[in-house]
Amino acid sequence: MKVLIFLLAWLPALVLAAETAYVTDRVEVLVRTGKGTQYKILRRLPSGYPVTVLERDRNSGYSRIRLRDGTEGWILTRYLSDQPSARQQLAQAQAALERLRQENAALKQELTELKSQQGSLSSERTQLAQRSAQLEAELQRIRNAAAHALEIQDERNRLRERVADLERQLKQLQLENQALSRENSQRWFLIGAGVLGGGILLGLILPRLGWRRKRGWDSLSSL
Repeated sequence: MKVLIFLLAWLPALVLAAETAYVTDRVEVLVRTGKGTQYKILRRLPSGYPVTVLERDRNSGYSRIRLRDGTEGWILTRYLSDQPSARQQLAQAQAALERLRQENAALKQELTELKSQQGSLSSERTQLAQRSAQLEAELQRIRNAAAHALEIQDERNRLRERVADLERQLKQLQLENQALSRENSQRWFLIGAGVLGGGILLGLILPRLGWRRKRGWDSLSSL
């Protein structure tokens, strides 16, 4: 019963928690097996070493901690701080400053590259504008040539129609000429036949006329 009362009396002095704390700027801090200098030293921790606080004893001024390798022990609470030591903070600040310098240098390099790329893009944009103007002029020439080609095609079609019309007229004239030639041939044939018939008729008539004339002369001579 006395033990229980003793524990209840000390219970408010014990703060059970699992939080992260840092050893203060003291060069070395001793970690002991118990809450007092009479207990065995387990480890000597350098300034800025991170530990996990398991509980705090306000009466003894000690806190139970756990190291990164799992070792547990007691350390004076006044050597713990919620923030890293000034030396560690300085090292972290210097590391952060170095990172910022490196990032700044990288950003400057990137800015230089971007400016160079911008110059290249500007030159490329100018070349593209010139090429676009050339293509536009080429397209206009093609359109003009196409329009001229259409005019030539229309003129060619008109000439073809004219040639076809002239060929039809020529064929008609040839047919008419052939008809006239046949008609002339028939006419000359009839004329030739008439002349031939007339010659034959004269050949038949003239001898008789000569015979009658001779008889007439003979009759006149007998008188």
